[in-house]
Amino acid sequence: MIKNMKFKMKKGDFSHLGAVRGKTGMNFCMVCRKESDFDILIYERNHTECMEEISVPKEFSKGNLRAVQIEGLDPAEYDYNFRIDGETITDPYARRIVGREKWADTGRSQEQTLRCRYEKNRFLWRGECEVDIPRKDMVIYKLHVRGFTKGLPERIKDRGTFRGLTKKLSYLQSLGVTSIELMPVYEFEEIIYREAKELPEYTRWKSKKGDKIQKPKKKLSYKINYWGYGEGMYFAPKASYAAGEMPDAELKECILSMHKRGMECILEMDFPKPMPKEMILEVLKYWVQEYHVDGFHLQGDDIPIELLLENPYLGRVKIFYKGITEEMIPDVEKEYPRAFLYTDEFLYPSRKLASGVNGSVRELADQMRKQNAKLGYVNYFADNNGFTLRDLFSYGQKHNEANEENNMDGPVWNCSINCGVEGETTSRNVQKIRIRRMKNMAAMLFLAQGVPMLMSGDEDCNSQKGNNNAYCQDNEIGWKDWNSTGQAKEFLKYIKKLAAFRKEHEILRMEQPMQLADTKSCGCPDLSYHEEAAWITPGIFDRGSLGILYCGRYAGEKEDVYIGFNFSDLHKKLAIPAKPGKRKWYLCMDTALKQTFLAEPEELKETSYILEAQSVCIIIGK
Repeated sequence: MIKNMKFKMKKGDFSHLGAVRGKTGMNFCMVCRKESDFDILIYERNHTECMEEISVPKEFSKGNLRAVQIEGLDPAEYDYNFRIDGETITDPYARRIVGREKWADTGRSQEQTLRCRYEKNRFLWRGECEVDIPRKDMVIYKLHVRGFTKGLPERIKDRGTFRGLTKKLSYLQSLGVTSIELMPVYEFEEIIYREAKELPEYTRWKSKKGDKIQKPKKKLSYKINYWGYGEGMYFAPKASYAAGEMPDAELKECILSMHKRGMECILEMDFPKPMPKEMILEVLKYWVQEYHVDGFHLQGDDIPIELLLENPYLGRVKIFYKGITEEMIPDVEKEYPRAFLYTDEFLYPSRKLASGVNGSVRELADQMRKQNAKLGYVNYFADNNGFTLRDLFSYGQKHNEANEENNMDGPVWNCSINCGVEGETTSRNVQKIRIRRMKNMAAMLFLAQGVPMLMSGDEDCNSQKGNNNAYCQDNEIGWKDWNSTGQAKEFLKYIKKLAAFRKEHEILRMEQPMQLADTKSCGCPDLSYHEEAAWITPGIFDRGSLGILYCGRYAGEKEDVYIGFNFSDLHKKLAIPAKPGKRKWYLCMDTALKQTFLAEPEELKETSYILEAQSVCIIIGK
C-alpha cells in the first residue's frame, strides 16, 4: 500500500459541493465553518484503512464552505471521506458509496468505515423518447426494486435488482401502467442492529475464574430496514440493488427502458430530518439531470413545495406530496398540471364500503368525482403501509408477529374483514365473497376521476399473511408472489380490463372538475346521480347504493358511462335514465357475474337494473 504520499493543493472552487473532477486533479467542497478543523481522508481503492490525511487550511474558506483542489489525485485509484473536528463524515453529495455492495451483509463490521467514490460512468441515452404523460392518462404502479422480482424462481438471474426490474417492464406495460413509482433507490443502511437488553444488576450472571460454564458473549441482533425509509445518501444509487458493479448505469438503463416503452419513472424520496431547503432542491435537480427522472413522491414534514414548483429546471417534473395545497400552486400550472396530493383520503371511504364497516355512499361519491384544475389527486386502496388488497378481506386483525414487536406495530384501524375465516381457507364460498369484494374495490379505484395507484402485487392477489407493516420483512412476506393461482390469474385479467376501460373512456378521467350541470346544453349534466328513482340530488342519497352517470359528450365521446354501486346486503333496483332518440343502454360489467366483463355488451330492455348485494356494475349508453 502506498503511504505518506504528498499532494499539491490550492484553494478550490466553491460552486459545487462534494467532489468534482478537474483537468489535473480533484476539487472538494464541504459545508464547514472556518473555525473547524477539516481533513480529507484518502483511501486506496478496495482498502478500508486511510492511507493519507490531507489537512485543508482554514484560509480555503468562503462563508461556511471549505474548498480545496488537490493536484495529481486520480479518482480512478482512490476513495475518500471528510473529517471535521475529529469526526469522520461521509460526503452527503457523494455519487457512490463503497462498503454496502452486498445486501444485508452482516459480515461487515458495524465500525467499518464507508467510503465515498467519485464515479461518473459514461452513459449514452440512445433511443430515448421524451415521455410527457398527461395527468388524465396516468396509472401508477408502486414497487420495491428488490421485493418486486426477488420472489421469482431462483433459476432466474438478476432477481431483486435494477436489471431484474428492467426485464419485467413488459409485464407492467401489459397492465396499462404509465408511471412506475420506485420506493427508495438511493443508498441507505438496511441493517438495524439491536443490543440485547441487560437484566438488572442484581440478577446478572457474573462469571468467575475457573467456572466450567462461562457467560456467553453478548450477541448483536438485527432487523432489516427493507423499505429504505430514513436518512440516506441522496446522490448515490443503492449499490446492492445492482446485479453488476455499476449501479448508476444499471438504474439509468432501467429508466431508459421505461422511457422507450412510453412509461415514466417516479422516485420516492424520504427526507425525515430537517434538511437545508437548497439541498432538497439540489437532490431533485441531480436526479432529473443525471437519471432523467420524471417525478418525485416526497416524504417528510418540511418539504419546500413552493420552492420546488417555482424552480424552472423542474418545470416539467411531477411533484407528489401529502401536504400540498391548491394555494401553493401558481395559476400558470393549469397549462400543465403536475402537482399531486398523495394521501390516503380515498383509501378509507372505499375500504369502509367494500368491507361493510360504517361506509358512506355520500363520502364515496365525493371521492369518485374529486378533481381540480391545478392540483391532481392520487387514489389508492392499499400502500406498502397497511394490508394488501387480498389481506384486507382475509384478515380481521393484523398479524405482525414476525416483526418481533409483540404485534404492537402497524395500523390498528384497517377497515378489514375476514369474510368468515381468519386467513387462508379452502372454502369456495368464502373465496367467492372475498374475490367479489376485491373486484368492487378495484372498480372504485379505476372508475374514479383521480389518478389510480396500484401497490405491487395487488393486481394478482398478493398476500403478506396478515402483516400490515412489512417494513423489516425481506422474505416471502415482503416480496411479490409470482406463483399465481388460477384465481389470481383471473383477477389479473380483470385489472387489465378495468385499466383498458378507463383508457377508452376519457369521461372517467377529466382534468377539470365536474359541475353537476348541463353547461354545454347537451340535455344531460356532465355528472348526475340516480338510485331507485332517477335524477336524485346528492343531499338525499346515503342508503348503500348509488348510480353515477357520466355524460360522454363532455369529453367529446359518443358513449355515456353509468356506474352502479350496491354496498348493502340486499338486492337494489337502480334507475337508468331514458335515452333520447334511438340510443340504448348496454350492460358491460357486473362483479356479481362469473364472467365479470361480458364478452359483448348486453342490451338492457328495462329502465332499471337490479344489482346484487355487494357488487358494482358498468352500463354504457350509445
